Amino acid sequence: MFKLFFLILTSLVSCALSPALADADTKPPFPVIADFVTFPDFLNPALSPSGRYLSGIAVSEDKISFSVIDLTTEDRTPEIVELDTFVPLASNWITDDRLIMTVQGYVDLNASEVGFIPIADLQSGNFQGHPLAVTRMIALDRDGSNRLMLLSDKRDFKHSIHNANLISLIHDDKDHILMVARFQRDLDLFKVNVMTGAYERTGLGTHRTIAWMVDRAGEPAFRLNMNRRGTKVYIYARHDRDNGKINWKKIKTIELNEMDEMIDAAPQFNLLGPGPTPSTYYVAARLDGTETAGIYLYDLEKDAYVETISIHPDFDIENVLFTQSTNAFMGAYYFEDHLTFDMVDPDLQAHIDDLQASFGETTNLFPLQTSEDGKIWLLDTTGPTDPGTFRIYDAETGSVYPIASQYEALSRKQLADTRVIRYQARDGLALTGYLTRPAGLTEGEIPPLIVMPHGGPEQRDSISFDFEVQLLAAYGYQVFQPNFRGSSGYGQTFADRGRRQWGLGMQTDTEDGFLHLVELGLAAPDQACIVGSSYGGYAALAAITLTPDLYQCGVSFAGISDLSLFIETVGSAYGTDSDVYEYWVRHIGHPKNDADQLRAMSPVNLVEQIRVPVLLVHGEDDKIVSIEQSRSMKRAMDASGKTAKFITLKNSGHAHYGEGQETRYYLTLITFLQQHLPSARYSLPAGYRIDDPTRPRPSDHSNTDSRANPSRSSD
Repeated sequence: MFKLFFLILTSLVSCALSPALADADTKPPFPVIADFVTFPDFLNPALSPSGRYLSGIAVSEDKISFSVIDLTTEDRTPEIVELDTFVPLASNWITDDRLIMTVQGYVDLNASEVGFIPIADLQSGNFQGHPLAVTRMIALDRDGSNRLMLLSDKRDFKHSIHNANLISLIHDDKDHILMVARFQRDLDLFKVNVMTGAYERTGLGTHRTIAWMVDRAGEPAFRLNMNRRGTKVYIYARHDRDNGKINWKKIKTIELNEMDEMIDAAPQFNLLGPGPTPSTYYVAARLDGTETAGIYLYDLEKDAYVETISIHPDFDIENVLFTQSTNAFMGAYYFEDHLTFDMVDPDLQAHIDDLQASFGETTNLFPLQTSEDGKIWLLDTTGPTDPGTFRIYDAETGSVYPIASQYEALSRKQLADTRVIRYQARDGLALTGYLTRPAGLTEGEIPPLIVMPHGGPEQRDSISFDFEVQLLAAYGYQVFQPNFRGSSGYGQTFADRGRRQWGLGMQTDTEDGFLHLVELGLAAPDQACIVGSSYGGYAALAAITLTPDLYQCGVSFAGISDLSLFIETVGSAYGTDSDVYEYWVRHIGHPKNDADQLRAMSPVNLVEQIRVPVLLVHGEDDKIVSIEQSRSMKRAMDASGKTAKFITLKNSGHAHYGEGQETRYYLTLITFLQQHLPSARYSLPAGYRIDDPTRPRPSDHSNTDSRANPSRSSD
């Protein structure tokens, strides 16, 4: 049977490992693995211009539906709009009566005539053709009537899968939108009438064009092209000539690569939104000589930064907010420990400050939209004990109420709170980490500790809802996440402190955080394991080789074991003259000039020092950190008489899981930890097959969410 929407609608496997139930009379139960691998129940909400209506995508076990809620009704019951041949992805309101919606449809590549296949036919299993998913945009009334497919005559199905996307609404023009679509491989910009479907092409791209950006008037301002290898993006700025024609001038070259998932460094040049004049644009950048990344006003014609909009002395600015109706700049935000806003309007800032105070400092509060009059706000709140809740805020009355939970099963379970830990490294550097302790601890109870260094390493952790952290807390473990030197978000100097410090300063920063928790009486010195992914996987392997007596076990997910091999692999993939190669040489070391240090800090060369159990996990399709890194570590350990459990995740990459593989990993992880760092509050069910955690006995299923399907295997 055809699996709709890339298996989103498949049932979830049930969890074999279940933490002890909380007191049913007083507290909700703890979550189980199935709760953490579910797809969101509600996503992509949008507020109508008046603030009366809210649209969104509702997900059930067997269906993805588009729904509209009248917020003025007493019960606020969602009205479902059936789309028949499309899967809804996102919506935007033009007026309170008219919307545009991004949808996914399917066509049969073998059909003589191109047409969309009814979703019911795909789900029934009777469809025998070869479906291809294509993205389209449709305009429709609030009740689903008067549907109109936009750019319906430009259907280059076979050459473009994601070929229709909204760019911008147009201020003071409720009949038109700006959107992009591919036609004969070229990505062009169109002005489209949402009532009649009529359109005009306002920007001519090429087959290398990947994106467009417009000014406040809706005129094309930037065109982004990608090179053939997909490693660079060229930014072209619009220049109007005296004869009325448009000239495109290349102003920036940005290095792009698949390894961006490992890097969250401050941007070189990131286009954010149109400025107050046709020739200006708001951009995020870290300018030469500045410590932190900030927001600047950039002039296209002058090719110069003309004004500093927002900058913080200690933290990199993350992004900005614009009004939906006019694209006016509202303010910027960044992470200190939680999400922090710096708004232009003092009244808006007062609202956000009051809301933040009411929700508490461990909640990240994000204003997604406001009504055109600014009276009704759509909020998204997340935090350690909030997996994501959409809320409506009335700025006049000060009332706020939840409208939908992103993860209903998790919202009904006991979740663990997080606290900030400030400490000093052994060289005096001030550091920050986050400690999440299981819910329901008794006074003086010290649960076993999981030290979890983040990936990157030029990324950072913050107070947030972290699925893996909450999973471990649900099974009785406290989790410590250190922002060691080299982490992003704290400015250039802090990031630079991590250069060529793999196994050195970055490693001891993590170790010092653990020792600080022991000094505070929050952790026991002989009750800790280290678990990490990507760079965090390297840090875990480095810890059990460089400090073999510090932890009781180590877990590496997609970790690097051989630094020289990693650098050489990057050079082969991107060229030794590429910015990517230069970045990693600067961060780790040169394969020849620093060969001795790379060998000395590579866990694959230090396996003789391992004294604790090791779990290696790697996706077989990982294109960022090759699976050879884990295989090399396993071979080296085998040759030295050391044992390591090694599992390969099928159809999985560096940051995505194949079907059932996320559950398989979590089951294996919890089983491994319970073997080597048992939690007193939780235990394996009787008869559980510890040798094969992916195939539990049916009787082992307990405390599972109703959405789980115990008849399915997790393999």
